[in-house]
Amino acid sequence: MYKLVAFVFIGAITMAVLVGMNPPNLNSSAANETATVETAKAEPAETKSETLAGNGFASATLVRAEDGHFYASAMVNGAPVRFMVDTGATSVALTKADAQTIGLQFNDAEFTGTGEGAGGSLKIKPITIDRIAVGAVEATSVSGVIGDDSLRQSLLGQSFLSRVGTVKIEGDRMELR
Repeated sequence: MYKLVAFVFIGAITMAVLVGMNPPNLNSSAANETATVETAKAEPAETKSETLAGNGFASATLVRAEDGHFYASAMVNGAPVRFMVDTGATSVALTKADAQTIGLQFNDAEFTGTGEGAGGSLKIKPITIDRIAVGAVEATSVSGVIGDDSLRQSLLGQSFLSRVGTVKIEGDRMELR
């Protein structure tokens, strides 16, 4: 049924990966595409797409970075955002800078919620993200948050990952399908 794969997140949090989630919520125009996202130390991941005839599924493959994490360069509301994949995060979390990059307007008084992260609690502003795409794998109307200044890296959490049909880790590769 589900496989649990655990690893250390920022030296303080253990994360879990569930394999075999619900069917994908994909845009039908992307149904026959696949993408590979390669990562390097601190460099943004690059996305390569190609069409695979007849497979019927969109997929993206992430390669583990040298720091042990998986990163994805995604398009969020049409703008590029580099995420660390955090399977232990409930939702997608954007840094203030990334939220501004994708065109979200906010002020510090709107950070009325509280969330828990690797460094402790942080103030958050709940949002709905119109569209997130990692290569050909995409979801619309994704719940998320903008984190206060203590959030230093945008996180791709379960509000996106649970919309993907399968999240699978084998060795140094994570496949989203």
